[in-house]
Amino acid sequence: MPPYGWFARLRDRWQARADARVGLPSLEPGRPAGTPVLEEYHQDFLARVHRERLRLDLEIAPMLETRATLAARIPETEDALARARARLDALPVLLDADQLTARRGGEADTAPDVVAARRAREHQATRRPFVDEAARLHAQLTQMRVEWARLGSTIRACELVGATRVRRLHAQVMRRVSAYERHLVRRHPAGDRIGPALAAQHPVVPAWVAVAETADPGTPAPAPAPTPAPSPATGAVPGQE
Repeated sequence: MPPYGWFARLRDRWQARADARVGLPSLEPGRPAGTPVLEEYHQDFLARVHRERLRLDLEIAPMLETRATLAARIPETEDALARARARLDALPVLLDADQLTARRGGEADTAPDVVAARRAREHQATRRPFVDEAARLHAQLTQMRVEWARLGSTIRACELVGATRVRRLHAQVMRRVSAYERHLVRRHPAGDRIGPALAAQHPVVPAWVAVAETADPGTPAPAPAPTPAPSPATGAVPGQE
């Protein structure tokens, strides 16, 4: 809102005295219970609040869209990771003795330790794609959770800034209201009894401001619980070996 300068002060004083001379607000039935000046202040405050809300919505709309996308992708990635780990769990980390000593064609005279090393390498080559896939999905899932938390914190911080702007607008308009009412009460014939009629026209801070102020901007919105990463060497999940 513009600064409350001397011109606006003089205008409010003159308007308060003019309203007092005609008996506004009136306590008589059937006559106006408020004053046009207070209604003007109220409507001007509402217009500025709506403008601040629109600016806030335009600012956080891309972040809300991204979070909606993440909300759909995180469960899908978790399911893909669960399937990759299920395939990985179907393959043992180490082969048993019978599998290590299994010979292929042309290995009839090959030393047992060489055969065992070959079977182990073949088994690791079979498991490696599953290990890499599980690690890739886990890294992707972690990155999406970090982005989810970052967006949640940024959105809440933006809402808090918007709420502070509205609080400042409310303080500014109430300054004008107080100056107007002070002179109105002094000149009004029923100045000691018009308080309730004046308070009914006071601008009110919207509910979303209080919600934004009570939310902690440093606390991100809850995301799905993190899953442990597979071992780079074996692909095993901690606590599930």
